Amino acid sequence: MRLARLKGELVDRSQAIAHVFKLARAERDAWLNWPARVSAQMAATLGVDPHTMHVALESAVREHLQELGELRPRVD
Repeated sequence: MRLARLKGELVDRSQAIAHVFKLARAERDAWLNWPARVSAQMAATLGVDPHTMHVALESAVREHLQELGELRPRVD
């Protein structure tokens, strides 16, 4: 294992976990900001109230993220 590490074939576990956590947080934050970015345009396209659209999208996104947060990865 020492040779593999010296050859750059292994990564530090704590660094890998921190990187994955950072990527997941960025993905979550992007989704949480999405309703604010698109709701007004979607509401105009559909001819509905912008606030109603924003609330509906935000609720759906939060519910979906909650469901994703309950998933547990399997490593077989």
